[in-house]
Amino acid sequence: MSDLTAIKNGYTITAAWTDLGLPGAPGTCVPAPMRVDNKPSFSVYADGTRYKDHATGAGGDVLDFIMLATGCKIGEAIRFAEARLGISHPERQLHVPKKEGPKLPPLREGTANELRELSDRRGFMLEGLRMAESGGFLRFCNLWGHPAWCVSDSRQQLYEFRRLDGQPWPAFGRLSERKSHCVGTGKAWPLGVLESVPFPKIALVEGAPDFLALHHFLLVEGKQKLVAPVAVLGAANHRLAPEALAKFAGKSVCLYPHADEAGQKAARAWARSLRAAGAARVAAFDLSGIVTMNGELGKDVADVARISADAFEQNPKWMELLP
Repeated sequence: MSDLTAIKNGYTITAAWTDLGLPGAPGTCVPAPMRVDNKPSFSVYADGTRYKDHATGAGGDVLDFIMLATGCKIGEAIRFAEARLGISHPERQLHVPKKEGPKLPPLREGTANELRELSDRRGFMLEGLRMAESGGFLRFCNLWGHPAWCVSDSRQQLYEFRRLDGQPWPAFGRLSERKSHCVGTGKAWPLGVLESVPFPKIALVEGAPDFLALHHFLLVEGKQKLVAPVAVLGAANHRLAPEALAKFAGKSVCLYPHADEAGQKAARAWARSLRAAGAARVAAFDLSGIVTMNGELGKDVADVARISADAFEQNPKWMELLP
């Protein structure tokens, strides 16, 4: 029996549905797990080995289902299923050089005091920070003698570090003073885009603070099962990785450009790429008009968490930030 036959017979769509973390549960007439489906139009049958999407006419086996749900290619779907079945191919790995990840300080979950300090400084709910931790996005460490926090995702290829005390990193060698320090490669890859696969909507922001702020507002608005938080680390990254753009196909995407020229320019470039990649809807939230509790003008999603009561009451757009 071939490897593909073993996969298709041994790994069911029901199991893949669970392993992919898709919403709902498989059945003969259920909502499609990869989009908003108010009228159930998806069927899993034949003991979990076949599916049919009645809205599109698509159907197939477990490998077809994995590709449909994640937007991956057949090779990735096979490797995903093989990993779950414990199928290994040592001969494929003999000549594959090991890719070393970025050199990092020891990363860990935050202490109660560290989480409280970050919460107080940024205005984020503790529960939102813990949700970011549990999702593997937020970690703490000591970097160059300073307590710090960082964001990353399941790829573990790119990390952005910020000082816990909110101060900038001092100049060192060829590095100028800066508010954040990135380690790793692949800034064209938005953090969290792999984790966004099961969600019908994506909130796309710029930078690490806004990424954490999204977790805060997901809880405030009760949309943690509807909207996926995704972040590009820096407005200078106008071109997003093609492999990442494919994950936005069919999704409703809302951009949150910083209220400055760089943010607006980046958002326009991202919007064009997202539409070309097949996003179902691309919109942008206007973040102008933020006045923080200390009277300063704000420009990003993180600043909305510290918005003044007067600014909040004067403009109804702050009542619902997420799509």
